[in-house]
Amino acid sequence: MEILKNIKKKYTSEFFKYSAVLLSSNALSQLIAIIVYPLITRIYNPAVFGEFSLIISIIAILSLFSTGKYELAILLPKSEKKAVALFQLSFLVNTIFFIISLSIIMLWKTEIAVFLKHETLSMLFLFIPFMVLLTGCWQSINYFLTRQKKYYNISVYNITQSFFISGLKYLFGIKGLIQSGLLWATFCGQFIATLISAIWGSAHFKSVLKINKAYIIHVAKQYSNFPKFELPYKLLNTIASNLPILLLSLYFDMKEVGLFALAFTLGFRPVNLFTSSVYQVLYRKMANKIQNREKLKKDFFSFYKTYCTTFLPIFILFVFCSEWCFEIFFGLEWRASGFYLKLILPWLFMVMLATAFSFVPNLFFRQKTAMMIEIVYVFLRILALIAGIYFNSFIMAITLYSAVSAIMLGVKIVWYLYLIKKYELSIVNQG
Repeated sequence: MEILKNIKKKYTSEFFKYSAVLLSSNALSQLIAIIVYPLITRIYNPAVFGEFSLIISIIAILSLFSTGKYELAILLPKSEKKAVALFQLSFLVNTIFFIISLSIIMLWKTEIAVFLKHETLSMLFLFIPFMVLLTGCWQSINYFLTRQKKYYNISVYNITQSFFISGLKYLFGIKGLIQSGLLWATFCGQFIATLISAIWGSAHFKSVLKINKAYIIHVAKQYSNFPKFELPYKLLNTIASNLPILLLSLYFDMKEVGLFALAFTLGFRPVNLFTSSVYQVLYRKMANKIQNREKLKKDFFSFYKTYCTTFLPIFILFVFCSEWCFEIFFGLEWRASGFYLKLILPWLFMVMLATAFSFVPNLFFRQKTAMMIEIVYVFLRILALIAGIYFNSFIMAITLYSAVSAIMLGVKIVWYLYLIKKYELSIVNQG
């Protein structure tokens, strides 16, 4: 009976309830995207996917600057006044960065395209500042809603964005917008989803309309660790994650990059589905526990035990059937994408393990150390790719990159556990 009580308590807890809300909405949004992919892979060729992935990688990197990463601090203060000021600050930084990035793209888009060895993409670069702006807006809204525990609002965004992006990719493709259709669809879908979420959650944002400039400056200084250390850390992490596309597109055929990009995209869809949902709830839960000086280690080990028993068999299964699945669902032309997915499975598995607790350095204001670890991580991944480029082997580059990434993520997990144990020891000593 005691076991049944524990199971009931676990599955009726706030953590499970909120995780289930985000997981179900993310699952539905990812399902929508995956259903459409067999259609769009028969419209857009691998080279177009490669170009699209290159621009999306650039957007992912620039989006980190859009808020100064101040949105990550919104969950931390007990004071609602501070949280509101942080939200306003992230929007202010986002607006300034949009103006700067738009000016740069307007003036030097051709030179940037030449530098990247893809001169035909210069006009498509105009999408970048606008999509960075939208991404920054949603990042701030997302964390503010997470603080308010408005997970249903976040779910609406996830589903709406996926529905419109997926549908518009197919629509623009059959209308003949082959080179720009994927970008137009992503921009329009993101804009519609952000607008709907902002309008639907407008009641929760009334407090942000009152602006106190002096207090915004105050919180900017108090939480300066986020732009000083968390931003470089996230920047390094994002650059490293997108390195295969950014770097290999300079030395290998765009078709090969496109085949890998599909494996990368579809591999990370379920990973992001899981980690983004669990991360937000865990971050909120553990921030509250630290505010109340409660222990964290039990939650840490409980999560990893559940994760490994649930997902490890699925990853093993894909080692044997990934190529067959890609050929069946996306066409014979994309079979090689299944092979590339097989190569990055160890990396994907460790990403799911590590990312769920990647907020731990923020809890203890250890962003500087996190940044130093990330520098080593990026350096090793660059070496892995350079080795593949040197031997003119795309497969070697991806294999070494995946192996190095998996090992370094394991190092991060050990460090997170060390920080948690050190925190719990401080509680005992103070008790």
